[in-house]
Amino acid sequence: MSRSGKITTLTSLFAFVLTFVFLAVVTSPIASADWNQNIIEIDATYEVVSQDMIVHVSKEFTFSNNDIDTRFWSGYYSNLNYKLPSSIGNLQVYDSDKEMEFYKTNTKGDYYIFEFNRNIWYDKSYTFIVEYDIVINKNTAAFYIIENGDNTKVTVSIPNEYEVSIDRNDYTKTQQPDVTTYIFNKGLNWDRSCFVDAVRVTEMQVIRDTIHLKERDVEISVEFWEGENKWANEMLSTAIESLPVLEEISGLSYPMEYDITITQATSADTLGYGGVNNGMDGIIMLHTENYETLIHELAHYWTRECDFDAIWMDEGYANLYTYLVLEQNHPDDAVARKELYFEQYENMKSVYDIPLSDWNVPDALNSENANQIEYGYKKSFVIAYNKYEKEGLGSVQVSDLKLL
Repeated sequence: MSRSGKITTLTSLFAFVLTFVFLAVVTSPIASADWNQNIIEIDATYEVVSQDMIVHVSKEFTFSNNDIDTRFWSGYYSNLNYKLPSSIGNLQVYDSDKEMEFYKTNTKGDYYIFEFNRNIWYDKSYTFIVEYDIVINKNTAAFYIIENGDNTKVTVSIPNEYEVSIDRNDYTKTQQPDVTTYIFNKGLNWDRSCFVDAVRVTEMQVIRDTIHLKERDVEISVEFWEGENKWANEMLSTAIESLPVLEEISGLSYPMEYDITITQATSADTLGYGGVNNGMDGIIMLHTENYETLIHELAHYWTRECDFDAIWMDEGYANLYTYLVLEQNHPDDAVARKELYFEQYENMKSVYDIPLSDWNVPDALNSENANQIEYGYKKSFVIAYNKYEKEGLGSVQVSDLKLL
């Protein structure tokens, strides 16, 4: 099993910084604003609009200036510095009277400054709305709810023809004839992102190709939902270009006697993982995953030949093989993946440092066990990579790994 290397989906995309303006003469001392006294309330709606292939997001902000340093006309707040997700469209910002000016900052990341249409003095409030669209595929809608406010309500609206998985359950659910709504009421903690995976399952389509490996021809079949052709073609090309490299770096010809089927799946199918290698029953892949996760699952055809005593070795060397395949076929991705894994290991080891002999991969991945499981993947890769760096490729080929 594997999770996407892309762990960054667990980090916040939003940050709030309010500009404080003092009305004082240049020679006057400037007091420090206590921003913690201010309150930002958010009422956010995420609506899946399948016919337009978007998730329409609307967020109503109410900012209340309770900063005592702005009393007696000492200052006011005039804008909001706000980070939006990448690759959004149709951004609009307005209050009840008119549109608001906004522009991107020069800082790193997708930060915007939204200019209020009036100054917010002490004990006053200001309400405005931010709207944008997130593009989705024809039959799949995968997006993150990431909020940062003092008191936040979130409503998610999804047509009933979708199968829906949400990785937290502290919502109330209301089902109507055409739409189901999931409401997270105010007062909940939003210190982590919430992944929503909605899939409109259709009859599977299939593309196939045959690859000539060292000892036999292997047929690769990719099963996918209508409209997911791009994903399917990426999976097929990844398998075709990766299998010969896996033979090379492992020192062993493709060890199985069966062909390979790769099936697009929901998060419920994969039990929260990015992919699962079920042997002769094929590989199931979460529809949001990319080629790195597939390479990891393909690598398990070789690591399982080693009959490791511990699960960390199976996963650690599958991740190392993934790195080595990427090093040949996508070198920039290989470097980025290695650096990310080492960085995440260093950041997590003081909190989750357990002996890998005690580490295991549960049947289902959830918010309660995700960090500890992720730590095991990173630590096992670091150990395997360091062995490879010290002793060379021969030390991580199947014939030698069987001796570990």
